[in-house]
Amino acid sequence: MKLYFDDEAFDGQLQRTVAKCDAAMANIGECLTIASQIAPGDRDSWYVAWSAFADGLASQADRAAQHGHAVSAASLRLRAAEYYRQAFFWHRDDLDGRQLRSAYRASVDAFRKALADLPRPGRIVEGDTPGYLFTPRGAGPFPTILHIGGYDSTAEELYASVYPALDRGWAFVGLDGPGQGSVLYQRRVPLRPDWEHVVPGMFELVAGLPGVDAQRIVLVGRSFAGVLAPRGAAATPRLAALIVDPGQYDMAAGLAARLGKLWQHVDDPGAKAQFDALLEIPALRALLAPRMVTHGAADPQAWFRDMRRYSCAEFAASIRCPSFVADNETDPVSTGQGQQLFDAMTCAKTFCRFSRAAGAEGHCEGMVPIVFWTAAFDWLEATLR
Repeated sequence: MKLYFDDEAFDGQLQRTVAKCDAAMANIGECLTIASQIAPGDRDSWYVAWSAFADGLASQADRAAQHGHAVSAASLRLRAAEYYRQAFFWHRDDLDGRQLRSAYRASVDAFRKALADLPRPGRIVEGDTPGYLFTPRGAGPFPTILHIGGYDSTAEELYASVYPALDRGWAFVGLDGPGQGSVLYQRRVPLRPDWEHVVPGMFELVAGLPGVDAQRIVLVGRSFAGVLAPRGAAATPRLAALIVDPGQYDMAAGLAARLGKLWQHVDDPGAKAQFDALLEIPALRALLAPRMVTHGAADPQAWFRDMRRYSCAEFAASIRCPSFVADNETDPVSTGQGQQLFDAMTCAKTFCRFSRAAGAEGHCEGMVPIVFWTAAFDWLEATLR
């Protein structure tokens, strides 16, 4: 589904922000206005358009706050936080780059200034895997969503998924792990595949937070976390349930199909020049360069080699908690691996494939995440009843 840009990558990222309109993190009119100021395929004009608009919202929020309009200020800052995040998206290939450092800091600053006055206020969670806690009104303890994001998400961005939880009486915790958000951009800790050694610590952190029912913590992994979360769940027996969207089984298998014959030379030092040549293709450079940085890989060949470590093949059968595995008939990322993951699991499990006919087209259901959350929470409420 095309929203605005002919460039599929640009349009996909625009849709990613538009999907947050339900959570008041974006406004469709603002997003289309920003898009109209971007030169197709030009990552610098992308940065300027999103960051300049966010700057305007942040300034407006400061004036609103000075006059005592706390709700208006929080609303403006929440949208600014998302627009700043979008600004640096195509500049994640340099952790020291001005655009990334400036826009990331501005995104976090805007979000945290808004935090106390949001319709669903939250608090900062500190630790090795930092993030935010949001709880419903009341004393609790509450069943709790522990949400980890994908390849390029931030803990701030996960606020888009808070309202489906709180509206149903659930608490919500969104955390940055290795290779994500503050852990990558500020602490310089790259992504790692062994989240079986990461999620248990996340669980203990969340179980100790006020208002959290440690007996009802549900791990949710979306996008790239569809391969990270199952590994974490396999090593965290106290989890009440697992939800992944899309489920992913073996990242190397998908890459091998895309790379063709070149994949056969991924371990050949003599093929380095062929892999390096991929960076000369603008679209592939935009895809690969940020991923190399996220993994701490020196070159494309090293990144492809590292991706072989991202597999659930040895872990799927060890998951014991009830599990909800989602996929999408048009998701270009999962390539149908949700079914593979589901088939390899031996726990109580449910599979759900979202469709274009329901408007839930593309990666993580595109612009209609509410379709995913409705299905996921209906399953949770029935499963944990």
